[in-house]
Amino acid sequence: MEQPKYKPGLIHNKREAVIALCLTGFVAATTVWGAVSRSFHGAAYRSLHKLPWLLDLRFMLPTRAALAVNVGFYAYLFYLGVAFYRMAQGKERVLVAGWFVGIFLGPVQILVSVPAAAIDYMQAVGMMGAFLAAVYILVEVSASTNTLLDNQPSQRSRDES
Repeated sequence: MEQPKYKPGLIHNKREAVIALCLTGFVAATTVWGAVSRSFHGAAYRSLHKLPWLLDLRFMLPTRAALAVNVGFYAYLFYLGVAFYRMAQGKERVLVAGWFVGIFLGPVQILVSVPAAAIDYMQAVGMMGAFLAAVYILVEVSASTNTLLDNQPSQRSRDES
């Protein structure tokens, strides 16, 4: 019996591709909806734009401690993003880069003087790129699975021999 070859990358089979597509589709839809709804609400809604806390621990920690925890968590997410990007192959890198843009542009709006609506649109574009990459990966994995199944002899023909 032949050993399966190790296939580098993050997504190896159809189930993983479907999970990546569903998660990316949900986050992309909410990101696009948020960007569009914020642009329709005007300046009154933009003034309510909050800081992008991943872990809002201000109810139990002082603000500086909560900020330190969030900076540490963002640093860990940055490390994971770089690690996933290095592990990814081909179109998977577009998927990882789209998620990276979607996650890390929130804190960037504090550091640069760009309107919040522009950041929202950049996040939406990044997540839509990730979604399209996930669709492409699913189609590619499905096609490769079908060709592998077509090339294998059926169980009945093996039993007859």
